[in-house]
Amino acid sequence: MQYLPIIFVRGYAGTQKDVEQTVDDPFYGFNSGSTHIRVDENENPQKFFFESPLLRLMTDHGYQPIVDNQNISNQIRRLSGQLNKTIWIYRFYDATTPSFGSSSVARKEMEEIAKDLRKLIQNVKETTGAGKVYLVAHSMGGLVCRSLIQKIYPEQAKQAADDIDKFFTYATPHGGIHFEVGGGLLENLRDRFQLNNSDDFGPQRMYQYLTPNAKPTDKLPDNFQLEKLQSIDNAFSPSRVFSLIGTNAHDYEEAFGLSRTTVGVKSDGLVQIDKAYILGSHRAYVHRCHGGRYGIVNSEEGYQNLQRFLFGDIQVKLSLSNVELKDLDKKFYQLETRVALRGLPIPIYEQAIAHYCPITQELTRTDKPIPLFTAFLIPRNSASDDSVCRYALRLALHSFTKQETNWLRDNHLDQVPLWSDYLITDVAESDSTYEAKYSWNSDEKEPVTKLNPTSESSSSVYVAYISLPERGQKVLGTKAAVRLEISRWQ
Repeated sequence: MQYLPIIFVRGYAGTQKDVEQTVDDPFYGFNSGSTHIRVDENENPQKFFFESPLLRLMTDHGYQPIVDNQNISNQIRRLSGQLNKTIWIYRFYDATTPSFGSSSVARKEMEEIAKDLRKLIQNVKETTGAGKVYLVAHSMGGLVCRSLIQKIYPEQAKQAADDIDKFFTYATPHGGIHFEVGGGLLENLRDRFQLNNSDDFGPQRMYQYLTPNAKPTDKLPDNFQLEKLQSIDNAFSPSRVFSLIGTNAHDYEEAFGLSRTTVGVKSDGLVQIDKAYILGSHRAYVHRCHGGRYGIVNSEEGYQNLQRFLFGDIQVKLSLSNVELKDLDKKFYQLETRVALRGLPIPIYEQAIAHYCPITQELTRTDKPIPLFTAFLIPRNSASDDSVCRYALRLALHSFTKQETNWLRDNHLDQVPLWSDYLITDVAESDSTYEAKYSWNSDEKEPVTKLNPTSESSSSVYVAYISLPERGQKVLGTKAAVRLEISRWQ
């Protein structure tokens, strides 16, 4: 388990009033918790306390916050010997508020904010003696980090990977912010008038602050991919990035519902689901909205994914291989997934039709396995039984008719899955080797079937295949299997 200093980078403050509220908080909002969680199909809330990501890092992992990045000598003395376990808040809005003596409320440009973040990283490294830092960002904060990684470091002939170990984003609009209504008019107005730098979420401006040596007059190339972490010589790998994606637009309380109405239901209320991740990054879908009391940052789901990505020892990748679906000319299929870990009251990953994010297009691929999810596990270090990480993966395959059929002879209901089951898996590490066993919930047994590694395995990677139960094979093909890959994660 590796501990490094964490730098939190907050999201966009829409108005000057929002800026003032932000700078009045020593933690820029990352200390906010919640007391409710959605639990049923009617979205009735139940009491469920989550302290805040900042407080949980303190209580669970012994981190301590540095509340003033400039006058820190007393804090550093107090944290003697624990400087790697420090949390730093990047307070980039302080320079644009009269409450700290600024004569102007003009926003800094994204490139300037990113340059100042690099200065903070250097300060953190020098102060703590750490070789690298973790970046954790919400919303626009993730774009600040990407500008640093993709543009600022290359322009200074530096490697982002020399300073940054891992990069985690909550609900960042990696593909920009788009609207379901208006036919592009709203985006054009936003980018033309640039109110409070809101054009930072448009493709033209994003290209400029994500591209080395790009000038303000440079136009967006046709082949530029906003969601791609483009850096010179692939200096920072997407495999060191985690994109947490919100799927609940309903709960977003912003501007009387204007944002969620214009962005659409396939979003977290502000960022559309298919624009919220970096290509090739690890990702998780959680039924949370962009912000507010049901928001993605102040959620148990968010924290569990965060701590496992930063501190986990084991990486587990599950995918579906050798799928052979029938009647693709007449039907299309959607696969729902839901992942639960032992001891947690909430799923840490959920792709559901009702949340507008099932696995769809990938089901028709035959060239390689269909990714299901990647989990990062933190084994317990006490008794041997507690060193086992158990998780449950729910799979549910639905089919939908493309064209009319004889309804008298068709006994299939679109609302009912063709097949659903829970795969329960135990993963354990012993003497740098891995073991795994499993059962399907339909078997009504504990995970007692031990998996044997295949020829794809090596000294560092454990690969095994789990055959589907009979019903699953009937709809997904007799050769269909869940591919399990276990490896070290640091």
